[in-house]
Amino acid sequence: MSGLSGVLALALAGPCAYAADVFIGVEGGPSKRAWVVGLDAFLPADPKNQESAEAGRLLRDTLRSDLLFSRYVDLVETIPPANIADAKERDRRWKTGGAALVLQAKASRTADQVVLEAVLRDLASGQAILSRYYRQSAEHQRSLAHRLADDVIKQLTGRMGIAHTRIAFSNDQTGSKELYLADYDGSGVKPVTRNRSINLLPRWHPDGRSLAFTSYKDGNPDLFLFDLNRGSLRTLSDRQGLNLAGGFSPDGNSLAATLSRGKNPNIFLISLKNGAAKEQTSHWGVDSSPTFSPDGNFLSFVSDRSGNPQVYTLELATGRTKRLTNLNWCDTPAWSPSGEWIVFAGRANVKDRIDIFLVDITGTRLVQLTHGEGSNESPSWSPDGRFLTYSSTRDGGRRRIFVMDADGSAPHILADVPGNSFNPSWGP
Repeated sequence: MSGLSGVLALALAGPCAYAADVFIGVEGGPSKRAWVVGLDAFLPADPKNQESAEAGRLLRDTLRSDLLFSRYVDLVETIPPANIADAKERDRRWKTGGAALVLQAKASRTADQVVLEAVLRDLASGQAILSRYYRQSAEHQRSLAHRLADDVIKQLTGRMGIAHTRIAFSNDQTGSKELYLADYDGSGVKPVTRNRSINLLPRWHPDGRSLAFTSYKDGNPDLFLFDLNRGSLRTLSDRQGLNLAGGFSPDGNSLAATLSRGKNPNIFLISLKNGAAKEQTSHWGVDSSPTFSPDGNFLSFVSDRSGNPQVYTLELATGRTKRLTNLNWCDTPAWSPSGEWIVFAGRANVKDRIDIFLVDITGTRLVQLTHGEGSNESPSWSPDGRFLTYSSTRDGGRRRIFVMDADGSAPHILADVPGNSFNPSWGP
């Protein structure tokens, strides 16, 4: 189970009947419409520069993967022969192949810099609908392709792409549980912490520049905030007992967290300005795993006040709570970016494995996304609400990070990182 599940498992037990209607289908999955784009070769700005040619191939391959992953784009990749120099004839070849748009680019690389110039043209009018110039250190050249992919998706759909996002997670390959970052496609895995302790529950600040997490590095499960740009660490809460990261408010000014302070765990809001903790629930049992609604007016959380852990919502202005689930076990809810759904890990019956579920905010619709393919835990939404990341043992005993569409389809491993991986959190 996740780190939080391990804490709850010691305190919570007991059967509960599964009594929820199941509806098939969920909004936010793959796009119903695809733009057909001809993907040209990314030519070197200097044909004699081998490094530029290699950079062009890498950038094109990365962009290709990004566009296909988005589900918004179908690609035509039969490139007109190089000996056809006439632009109108080349465009005709693209249109014959089915393309409505064509994406062309030139790449150049020096020792430490990569430049990418790209144009997306409408083949019907011949006009450019997107023109971009990017420069990046050669060490991070794949990010140029991610940025171009996001710009293309924004131009075509009006929505921000996710190719430039990252996923944080905990992993035990060193014998400790350290935090790591990976690009959304699993590349560029790198450590965040190296304190040889237990580091869990990374949570992204809305600005994408810092991570809150819980660490045992000082002996107690304390809350910290790590600035990814500066590499600096700040203590958010080192109160006695549990200090477990939940989720940030949309404005980034406060963090919802589970604090026990030597008593039963309850939900608090911690001010990032002064560290003050304001209690939101006060209950004899365990209230945990708080996550904000997109408008910042509600929290979703897990509580055992009904006898075993269920998903609840809390209206912050009034303190009113509403129970949404009636399963045997629930954990780690996360509110969708659209505000319609809450994803969580749970099991319908005591003998079931942990699976991923969706519940709507009225509690009347329940959708099961995984179906006993290993233990599936700690779901987290992509910023556009179309994908989910989670930890799973579905491919054997080792726990790894997976990504799937928001309707439960197309599950795949994020990155084959050694050891076991936990608590993924998809960044903004």
